[in-house]
Amino acid sequence: MHPDDERARKLVTALSKADLDTLITLLPGIWPRPGNEVYSILRLIFAQAQRDHVNLLHPPTDFHAWLLPAAAQNNRGGQARSNTVRMRLALLSKLYSALQDEGLLLTHPLRGLMRPPNERADAPLLSRIDLERLHLHARLDHTLYGALILIDEHAYRVRDLLALHWEDIDPDTGSALRPHALTRLSGAALKALRPLQSSAGGPLYARGRVFPYRQERDLRLALFQTCKAANVPYTPPGELRRVSLRDHAHTPQSAGFSAQDARRLAQATALAQGVANALGAGNSGTLPDNSSD
Repeated sequence: MHPDDERARKLVTALSKADLDTLITLLPGIWPRPGNEVYSILRLIFAQAQRDHVNLLHPPTDFHAWLLPAAAQNNRGGQARSNTVRMRLALLSKLYSALQDEGLLLTHPLRGLMRPPNERADAPLLSRIDLERLHLHARLDHTLYGALILIDEHAYRVRDLLALHWEDIDPDTGSALRPHALTRLSGAALKALRPLQSSAGGPLYARGRVFPYRQERDLRLALFQTCKAANVPYTPPGELRRVSLRDHAHTPQSAGFSAQDARRLAQATALAQGVANALGAGNSGTLPDNSSD
């Protein structure tokens, strides 16, 4: 076998098996960073591909919907920053471009991918009009709609949504037990949860987790697909939570903060609204908060 043919076979095999080590070794001249850094940046995507049995050589039709949440993972859970996601996608694009230049791919799998916006200090959060359009498109998915309403009405974090059980909600008072507070759910939140409660057996018999997502990326994938359908920028749950802090007059209890830690809520709210005012954008400011979702 000709050496070039052998190398091509190894490249194709490595990509189909999501073997990142081999790809980095066989393509030393394409990377803008040292190989160990490339491995660190891309490894979560390749590990997710192996777990989900996604063939990166012949991606599925919903590849973009799978890829964005996979690229948005953090090592310790939560949501990666937009610039981190963009860097991962840029390196993956370089890999595909190199294989296309070598005649091993007919088309570029990342063509037409909707990347997250470049992070800037003045990058605005999602507008209220866009958020309402997102909610409207999510109504047919009772699970996602309930999650989005809890995020908007009560600034829920993703991890707290996934940990919420029906036993945590008092059907008599409509209060929900959270890690640091007891939140009296709004009428809109209770209404959004009713279809899920009915499916779980009704107020007297509903047990177990409220939101049946197996992991964070399942919720993010559903959100990504709905953002696309609603024609609004993909906005991760952590940023939707900041929209809630920006737009609503929360108490510590309504936003899940400890009553003894009211200063944190005041600081978060002031940042969200203060940046918006500084930009002269009304309700479209961003909250520079590095906390996880």
